[in-house]
Amino acid sequence: MKNLKMNLVAPLLFATLAVGLVNAAGAATSNGFANGGFETANSAANPPGDATYFAQGWLAAPTGNPAMWSTDAHSGSHSALLTNPNGFGGSTLFQNSMDHGGLLALDAANIGTSPSLSFWAKGDVSETGNVLFALRYLSADGSILGTSGNQFFQNSLSTSNWSQITYQGGVIPAGTVALFLEMNTAVGPLLSNRQNAVLIDDINLSVIAAAVPEPQTYALMLAGLGILGAAARRRRA
Repeated sequence: MKNLKMNLVAPLLFATLAVGLVNAAGAATSNGFANGGFETANSAANPPGDATYFAQGWLAAPTGNPAMWSTDAHSGSHSALLTNPNGFGGSTLFQNSMDHGGLLALDAANIGTSPSLSFWAKGDVSETGNVLFALRYLSADGSILGTSGNQFFQNSLSTSNWSQITYQGGVIPAGTVALFLEMNTAVGPLLSNRQNAVLIDDINLSVIAAAVPEPQTYALMLAGLGILGAAARRRRA
């Protein structure tokens, strides 16, 4: 009879502890950049009259070939277009998650985690061009605490189909409060009639907060330990 009781208690205990561990490991995630699908137009939330905000939360470098809105989208209705139709130039878009995107500062729960960046791209940068992104971690005063360096992805592009680009970011260092993403094309002379335009859409950076057990998790685990203790006392008796 005692063995039967233990056989019944053990599964219940393990199930209770398993639920607790799942809850403790369930980390919250968030999009590290605002308006990653470029669906929201520039608004009053951005500096009035500032043409460099081509979409809400995103800036275009004031070059002769600034980033623009496009209706050729991977999902939704819009994407970002980086193009240098005449060659010899660059086209750049960027966002500081706090200053431009209006997102909350990262906190201690994010420190030490490694965010995952993904986006979709399509296009061509001709024989003499390239397209790249750089992910940076910024302190409160704007200092760069960590960077991915330039990550080139022109060889992953197709002119007819969207390709997903993924990148595992480095560990977020202590003192980081904001994320900064820059994407740009750089093109030399056009040697043929190739397109020389790149579309970017559905940018997502999942910032995983460190797992912190919730109150109900502690309650479940304590209940499980209590069951184990009671079963052990009965067995000794």
